Amino acid sequence: MYDIITIGEILVEILTEKVGQKFIEPGKLLGPFPSGAPAIAIDQAGRMGANAAIIAKIGNDDFGLLNLNRLAQDGVDTSNVIITPNNSTGTAFVTYFEDGSRQYIFHFTHAACGELCAEDVAEEVIKNSRYLLIMGCSITGSPTMADAIMRAVRLAKVNGVKICFDPNIRPELLKGHIMDYYHEIIDACDILLTGKNELNIIFGDVASSIRKLLEQKDRIIVVKDGSRGTELYTRNEAFRLSTYPAVEADPTGAGDCFDATFISMICMGADFYTAVNYANAAGAKAVEKRGPMEGNTFKKDLDEFLSSVSPAQFTKLTNPLS
Repeated sequence: MYDIITIGEILVEILTEKVGQKFIEPGKLLGPFPSGAPAIAIDQAGRMGANAAIIAKIGNDDFGLLNLNRLAQDGVDTSNVIITPNNSTGTAFVTYFEDGSRQYIFHFTHAACGELCAEDVAEEVIKNSRYLLIMGCSITGSPTMADAIMRAVRLAKVNGVKICFDPNIRPELLKGHIMDYYHEIIDACDILLTGKNELNIIFGDVASSIRKLLEQKDRIIVVKDGSRGTELYTRNEAFRLSTYPAVEADPTGAGDCFDATFISMICMGADFYTAVNYANAAGAKAVEKRGPMEGNTFKKDLDEFLSSVSPAQFTKLTNPLS
């Protein structure tokens, strides 16, 4: 049985060499790097020692092979990755600006990953998993990819597989019925891993949305708020845990690493405090290297890191339902 399975895009990412570099003029680029939010997350889960797998499509090309090799090397089951001759592996180009913002040019709607469809999702594969991790940006990949993801979500719900959701909103990709899908997944999810800004975008108010979500269902809500810390809410407890300082080289993938580390620790039987603590550490380490997967860490490295730094600051919060 898989501990964690995910579904969505596998890409390569090409980075601009310099901060502030624009795509409307020639410039040096770095890469290709293995990428795609689900791929980054599941690679981190593999490095944590979880029994991890991904459902995806890649092209029959070196970009696809780059990703397959990396995932397999880190212990991820790639037997549900389909190699298609019809399109090349998807790409994402990204440039960074001084204010910390990023600009993307995506090519995956009409790439191999965009071919993923509901027929590619076998019920037995979903049923044979403990947790299904969904990254919100994947729903925007293509109409058929959205269909595949929603089939996986509905199969998980029917078969008692716990659903984990990171809205991972990419404003430039939001269109059509995407927000309807978001709300359906949020209603069904057992673990919501979200940013504070994302809660504002989806619900308009953080505090009331947390209360409403907990009243609706017994679930775990993790709210990531950058350097200001991470909050966790359940019906029985609520706390904030400070993050760890890091020298940022590339923020891409930090949230994906956080998600995978948190779920992996839960799979290992860790309490919520320990799971958040390791996830915060993984997120901090992820930003220190350029390239979306290059900052992924093995559990032994996180063990060593956490033993060498001052403990994170724990703050008990008022339970929203009290």
